[in-house]
Amino acid sequence: MFTGFISRKSSIDNLTQVSNKLFFLGTTEKINPNFAVFKKSETFYVQKTELTILKKENGDFIINFSFSFNPNFLSWILGICFFPLGLLIFLIPSKEKDDFEIFLRSFEI
Repeated sequence: MFTGFISRKSSIDNLTQVSNKLFFLGTTEKINPNFAVFKKSETFYVQKTELTILKKENGDFIINFSFSFNPNFLSWILGICFFPLGLLIFLIPSKEKDDFEIFLRSFEI
């Protein structure tokens, strides 16, 4: 529901070697040297993050972060049962997505 994409330069060429540094993304669902999927479940939302490493022609590496913050079943129940004020529960995943973007922009890999 709330998605984002950030691309960063990096010296990392293999995600399996740095997976322990990425613990804040949640548990690993799938990982190989160039692609990784992480999932993290919180009280009111589920965070899913996909990382991809690309090599540019000049030899630099780019890490692409594609992420989504989706309200879970509890959020939908609260949103529907306490309509219209219940819809404020959807501000939680939206705010977390914004905070996550700010964090990724300042995080050094």
